[in-house]
Amino acid sequence: MKIKYLRLKNWLLVSVMGALGFASCHSNKNLSKPNNEEEPVEIKEREEMRLMYGVPTMNYQVKGQIKNANGKPVKDIRVNMLERNMDIEGTTLQGDPEAIDKWLRGTEVVTDKKGRFEISNSGLPQEQVRLLIRDVDGKANGEYRDQVVEMDVQYSDMDRTNANGWNQGTFKKEVKVKLETK
Repeated sequence: MKIKYLRLKNWLLVSVMGALGFASCHSNKNLSKPNNEEEPVEIKEREEMRLMYGVPTMNYQVKGQIKNANGKPVKDIRVNMLERNMDIEGTTLQGDPEAIDKWLRGTEVVTDKKGRFEISNSGLPQEQVRLLIRDVDGKANGEYRDQVVEMDVQYSDMDRTNANGWNQGTFKKEVKVKLETK
């Protein structure tokens, strides 16, 4: 009885995967291009039709420097790149506090003694990249307001040398941020 159940389960699994297109995404068929509806002309060179199964992605790389109002670099400032679907009101992220805290700790970078940072992420193509900049160390380096920096994704900021298939390339941007004191 157990063997019959496992065979049925495997058959169902293979059938579902085949229906979803997991069996093959590559065709070796010769294609023909009709001149008109009556007489198709065979192509002498072999062409391949490729079907792709996936989601478009883009890499994002932002470098920058953070300075105070006097133009001096500020170290130990936390920088996060916000996900496209993250809701933010002012500089406060909306949603489950535990999930937000876990995400912030897992994705943040910290400015060095020259106020520099470099952050990267990969995800769905988006029209805008947002950085959340936070001073969380108290009075150690001065007290600054949290800030959101928004950058429009422009074609001129994209490196498409490694773009292929679903990979849309890399958005690269360099920013300078001036912090406001509290």
